[in-house]
Amino acid sequence: MAVTARRQKTTAKPALSDRRTTILQAATRRFAEFGFEATTVRQIGDDVNILSGSLYHHFATKDEMLHEIVRDAVQQMRSNALRIARAPVDAEQRLVALILLDLGEATRNQKVHAILTNERRLFRQNPEFAYVVKAKKEAYQAWRTVVQEGMDAGLFRSDLDLYLTIMTVIRMLNTAGDWYANDDTIAGSYDLNKVVDFHLQFILSAIRTPVRESEPIPRAQCEALALPAEAAG
Repeated sequence: MAVTARRQKTTAKPALSDRRTTILQAATRRFAEFGFEATTVRQIGDDVNILSGSLYHHFATKDEMLHEIVRDAVQQMRSNALRIARAPVDAEQRLVALILLDLGEATRNQKVHAILTNERRLFRQNPEFAYVVKAKKEAYQAWRTVVQEGMDAGLFRSDLDLYLTIMTVIRMLNTAGDWYANDDTIAGSYDLNKVVDFHLQFILSAIRTPVRESEPIPRAQCEALALPAEAAG
């Protein structure tokens, strides 16, 4: 009898895990499209055919779902940005790798990154999400280090405003990810490589020193560096 009970308990675990994953997928869609505050637990439950009361058996609060959705993504982005910033290549190659990483994640994992962008006020105001703010600041500092070293090395213009340049680039990449993932009317006619090459050309043309504007873009040399560490491993 005890053996049977153990077997039943063992086989129940994957089902529980699968149900949590399904709930998180529904919550991610809701939070990305309608916003965290506007989404109710009942709506998430309806999406996965679970009564809202039963949903609380899997997640104690809506906040817990949000933690599960964003925690790994923001920490991995921070870790990858820091890893790239420390790479033993020149600043332009590191910047290209950062752009490839950001645009890759913004298209591959678009809904989560939309939440990270759209809910930034909630993350700043709620102390429980201080780790999100901290991780984003550290990722920004990685970008700042790379751009500053490129300026110091004469690769990038010396008159760049670091904050405005970096935040404009990051917003541009997030917008591109949203557009490419969700606009079926126009984005569907573009190959992702063309979108990537356009943004690399556009960004580097804006920040390179004038004498370097026509130099080739080192995308091929940076592809491996841009791979998320968890994917490369």
